[in-house]
Amino acid sequence: MNIHNSKQKKSKNIEKIKWIFISVNLILCLLINYFFNTINSSIRIPLIIFLIIFSIGIAKYTKKGKSILLYINASKNEMKKIIWPSYKETLYTTFIIIFVTIIISLLLWCLDSIIFHLITFAISLRL
Repeated sequence: MNIHNSKQKKSKNIEKIKWIFISVNLILCLLINYFFNTINSSIRIPLIIFLIIFSIGIAKYTKKGKSILLYINASKNEMKKIIWPSYKETLYTTFIIIFVTIIISLLLWCLDSIIFHLITFAISLRL
């Protein structure tokens, strides 16, 4: 039992070290971009991209990183199942929404005018 606990502690410590290294890499990317913005971007940008890809590569070998990759893959598979509307369906739906919006606006304008006239009539009766 003691050996099992020490292995778990060791794996947790390795996970922490990986995440610290990832965080340091990403902070280094920000610092490189901020402090070395006068350096030619053909050198700076590939260096930043390399550090980001390196950080992602390290993250793939952590427990959280694996779960994030599984989530991304599941999301991609769900996106493939979506049936997107055609151009014609989208156009008709847009026209319907515009038409209904105009009709509701006119009805509300009429209702507002009626209420306004009723209130002015009621106020004029009180005088």
